[in-house]
Amino acid sequence: MTGTDEQTSYFSGLAMIAGLGDPLLWFHCDTPRRLEKLAALSEAVLQSDESAGVVLSFPQDCTAPPEIPRRLCIACEDDGARLARLLGQGAQISTALLATRSLDAALVATLTRRRTRILVAEMPAPRTTGRWAFIPGHARRVLARVAHVYLAKEDWLAQWQGAGVPADRLSVIGTLSQAPLALKCNEAEREALADALRQRTVWLAAGVPPEEEERVIAVQQEALRETHRLALILHPADPMRGPALYDRFAHQFNMALRSRDDPLLPETQVYIADTEGERGLWYRLAVACYMGGSFTTGSTYSPLEPAGLGCAIVHGPESGRFDAAFDMLAERQASRRVTRLDALGAMMRSVLRPERAAELAHGGWQVVSEGSEATEILVTALLASNRE
Repeated sequence: MTGTDEQTSYFSGLAMIAGLGDPLLWFHCDTPRRLEKLAALSEAVLQSDESAGVVLSFPQDCTAPPEIPRRLCIACEDDGARLARLLGQGAQISTALLATRSLDAALVATLTRRRTRILVAEMPAPRTTGRWAFIPGHARRVLARVAHVYLAKEDWLAQWQGAGVPADRLSVIGTLSQAPLALKCNEAEREALADALRQRTVWLAAGVPPEEEERVIAVQQEALRETHRLALILHPADPMRGPALYDRFAHQFNMALRSRDDPLLPETQVYIADTEGERGLWYRLAVACYMGGSFTTGSTYSPLEPAGLGCAIVHGPESGRFDAAFDMLAERQASRRVTRLDALGAMMRSVLRPERAAELAHGGWQVVSEGSEATEILVTALLASNRE
């Protein structure tokens, strides 16, 4: 990768990653849930250090994160040791963070030969694999090459200490956060739109696919009978559909189109947010958010995005690739799930009541904030280790 080509690249085989960043970090995992955590960690690292670069790798049966920040490369590879060798041909990986169910002896050996510092996280027990795993003392030799192990629970300490890892190379930090960083927005835009929407209740339908557009519009129509000052921000999954949506429903509502810079007026009932990169703005303006796609192809975005910005979450039965995030919210009763599309309107009207919206928003915030401390500790360790 050249200095003028910093954008995300998906690759397999030889990874041309020279120039991606310095320090260059490699995060490797083996399950979808760990992938979500490392994707969130990658964002935090890249935001904390503008010079850093990250390679994030995972098995081919996992799905790549839908949105990847700059200075981050993605690799799909089932053989971690092979990938380490390929990455080493492109650049020097200064630190590797392994979040796997076991430590591959061949991978650890490859990283050691390349003088890459090895950190371990999200691993409950000190398991090792490799052709010599049955030989006495093999596991201790593999673990001796690990610089530090970050554990989620105190209960995990005994096994690692019993395997010979010294106490000064073990830290209990809690589980890593799965929540992405809070999406940014233009503060001047937020203030202007919030002023235009003052004393009005606003709900958002985020990432709505064409198959759900009619129903979302119908929900707004039903709700307006009870709350005439209610405003819907309709964010289509395909922003190019904005003008067509406007033309289709303008005879029913007072509408405005973001891409055309239509003013948001006190009488605007549907604001079509047909632009890229502004979800952080829409989440901040809305009281509640329907997760588009969750009745058809699967949720377009993680529900932790709006939850982290104070939105109450409503969704259908299809979570897409965000099963873990929806499960976390459900376990804490911090979202509302609707099983039938025709029941969406009644649920949205219920959730938009101030006391219900505040309750759900608080629960969602608690879920998102858990794990943030562990993530901060690991970000500091990853970057500090490369400044020594």
